[in-house]
Amino acid sequence: MSVKFALTITAVVAGVAFTIGAVIVTLDWQRFHRELENRALLLAHSIAVTAPEDILQSDFWSLYKSLKIMANKVPGGTQDTHILTGMILDTDGIVLAHLDPNNNPLGIPPVHSSEIETQLFAQAREVRTPTILNSGVGNGGFLEGVAPIYSDEKLLGIVRVRLSKRELYLKAQRSTFIIIGLTLALVALGSLLGTAISRRITMPLSAMTEGMEAVGRGEFSNIKPIPVGNDDELGILASAFNKMAKEMAEKKSLEEQIAVSEKLVALGRISAGVAHEVNNPLAGLMNCIDTLKKHPEDPELVERYLPLLDKGLNRIKNIVESLLVELRIEEAHSTDSSSSLDDLRDIVESEINGRDIDFVWDNHLGTEVMINKRRVQQIVLNLLKNSIQALHDKGTVVFRTFQDGNCIILEVSDNGPGIPPENRKQLFDPFFTTKKNGTGLGLWIVYRLVESMRGVIEVESEVGNGTQFQVTLPAMEVST
Repeated sequence: MSVKFALTITAVVAGVAFTIGAVIVTLDWQRFHRELENRALLLAHSIAVTAPEDILQSDFWSLYKSLKIMANKVPGGTQDTHILTGMILDTDGIVLAHLDPNNNPLGIPPVHSSEIETQLFAQAREVRTPTILNSGVGNGGFLEGVAPIYSDEKLLGIVRVRLSKRELYLKAQRSTFIIIGLTLALVALGSLLGTAISRRITMPLSAMTEGMEAVGRGEFSNIKPIPVGNDDELGILASAFNKMAKEMAEKKSLEEQIAVSEKLVALGRISAGVAHEVNNPLAGLMNCIDTLKKHPEDPELVERYLPLLDKGLNRIKNIVESLLVELRIEEAHSTDSSSSLDDLRDIVESEINGRDIDFVWDNHLGTEVMINKRRVQQIVLNLLKNSIQALHDKGTVVFRTFQDGNCIILEVSDNGPGIPPENRKQLFDPFFTTKKNGTGLGLWIVYRLVESMRGVIEVESEVGNGTQFQVTLPAMEVST
């Protein structure tokens, strides 16, 4: 992390220095270019002002002399190295004066050594106001200041003054080298500064990151207190983190104690419920057995008490099986396609066979949706059995399931008598039942299964109009 931080600071400093340097070089280039353009226009205009009278008098020598003065080529003068050439042309493009008269004699158009020269000549002849023409880049580039020559608003010709860009590029090059040197110096300084700052900042942050990772894993005992340095922002942050870590460790310890207490309370409730539910049929069984022992040869008593024994034993068996389902919750990890829910349809239909109950099965889950087969089947089966038992042999039961985003929705509804408001709070408590032969464990097991899958179960009921249970479960990953 410290290396990344140092590199980031270095990169930022380098980026800022490079950007500023590029802006400075660009501004310098633009300034030098404007100065060169202004110089070219000024030179061309200065000749255009004095040339009309010489042109009207055909005084070509004076025109040539004006060009030489402009270029500082008079005896004792110093040649301006910026000026490459200069010329005065009439409206037909004929040379009236040229700084290179040997190669560009009077009376004919100037010699064009390249296509560029031809294009510039054509552009210059169209000029009616002072204009800059550019050509070429690098040391070989140049620009021309072109000024029209007027006399009483009549166009007599044009002046072309060509200046070299070589000095312009040399100045820009010098500025670039200076900026590069400053940039490298700033990068080196930024690297040292970044390393120093990163050590100051990242060391406590790294310790804090390790502590947060330990918090994420729930390993509060492995969190080492972060050394609190100065009373700056980092020191305040480190102090706050140490306090938070200590409080979270205490909170986890308290939660563990509460969880143990809740388990003990739940175990006590279940034990009491089991004792109560088993003792009732057990007392009847013991009474039947005592009676049969006293009258073993009485066939009427045997015929009378055997069904009671069978009924009592089956009730105890149902209670034990329900508890075994609860104990197997943690073992139920088998996954299968959602189509495995359809296996329950035949089971439920056999349950309502011969009864005036309409059963609607509506499975809208695609076959690619995976579910925890054993848990989801147990949830659906328990809810359907609960609805069927609530109808008293007449009514409608509807099962519907579909996917909503990243969730699977299971709905079981009936048009039975509904659940009174005073019973809804106890609906998912173990051994709570309003049915004559109910164990009170079916909905409790549903609740535990839904909870174990990090789902939610909701119930809507209206007395006289039926009940609907809705279970929302997180969808499992699609099988590949």
